Amino acid sequence: MDSVEELDGVLPVNQARSRNARDRLLTAGEKVFAKLGYDAAHVTDIAQAAGCSVGSFYRRFRDKEAFFKALHHRFTERNLENGAKFFALREWQDQPTSAVVRTLIENTALIMKRNHGFFRALFQRSLAGAGADYWPRMRAGTQRQGELLAEFMLARGEGADREDLAQDCIFILRSVDGTIVHRLLNDGPYVDEAMVIEKLSQMALAYLGLPDRGKPRRK
Repeated sequence: MDSVEELDGVLPVNQARSRNARDRLLTAGEKVFAKLGYDAAHVTDIAQAAGCSVGSFYRRFRDKEAFFKALHHRFTERNLENGAKFFALREWQDQPTSAVVRTLIENTALIMKRNHGFFRALFQRSLAGAGADYWPRMRAGTQRQGELLAEFMLARGEGADREDLAQDCIFILRSVDGTIVHRLLNDGPYVDEAMVIEKLSQMALAYLGLPDRGKPRRK
């Protein structure tokens, strides 16, 4: 069974065509949430954006809450998978750890920007006290990234003198996530995106005691 179908309110699909329609609905829903927010978005808006009928929506999801559960599940699953792939990239073999950290932060900012509708809806659901508690799986993704970063550093002989390197890595990555999300969701003083990423990179490197040896060399 497709893992998303294990969620309450997500109905099973048996054909590739039906799965494709479900994926179109999820992709369209993220865009609708970005434009309207969770509360103002209706099933009709999501179906129309996906080029599907309302009936097609309800053949795959019980309601909008079940739909958002599926959207959340898809995001967190991909986040966990991509974290493991990132640290396994061969291109890091000849680049300093500072370049790896910088790229990780750049990728995090890019992913959040691409999925800003999801994050907007996530915070609206949380602030309203409605729906499931979505944050444990979100925190699990950052925790796993921090653990992988610690393993990566230790394999390079870095950070062994720290009392709990993994917790330090988790803390700084969660701090980075919080700053990026805050910038994404608020209309306060606008700061250049590249500057934000650079300052966050410098902060992370300083906190972890890593020498700043410049940006990654793109191949």
